Amino acid sequence: MIVATSAWTVVPIVVGAVTAIGTAVAGVVTWFINGVRDERTRLQKLYADAYSAVISYQEFPYMIRRRRAPGPSQEEVGNEERLRISAALHTVQEALNNYLAQIGMESSAVSAKYKALVRQTRWVAGGYMREAWQAPPLDNDAGMNIAGIDYSELTTPQDEYLEAVKTDMSFWRVAFPRLRKKMP
Repeated sequence: MIVATSAWTVVPIVVGAVTAIGTAVAGVVTWFINGVRDERTRLQKLYADAYSAVISYQEFPYMIRRRRAPGPSQEEVGNEERLRISAALHTVQEALNNYLAQIGMESSAVSAKYKALVRQTRWVAGGYMREAWQAPPLDNDAGMNIAGIDYSELTTPQDEYLEAVKTDMSFWRVAFPRLRKKMP
């Protein structure tokens, strides 16, 4: 038996089906875009925090040089300052190593540049730290102005790291994480 239908019956069914499919597709697209945005935000925080740890490490020559000098009958001040600074340095070293591991699991390209940046920063800033420990602690305000620290050697590794991060943060690399792990 053939059922006769009018256009008034078919049109609402077709419109309803098209609307349902369109809504489902829009929902999937919105879900995908929001997921990419969340992932991008997570990566931005990781990469920025990792860079911040490098900058914190670069501050230690200043911190060491500006340590408090023990006064008369205050020998414990020198010991307290050494403990304070070495505890802070330990925290930053721990953060650098943590970010090396985390970034290594996210992106091979960013990881290579971050490793190079951390290695060069430890070399340059570490030399300035050794010099700072050999200098006498401060006992006056004039000593707060510290000259002779030049981080220009770190400009290239910093720029390369930031460029690798910028490339890694592209939409397609964030949307498809396998691209970040494999591509240079």
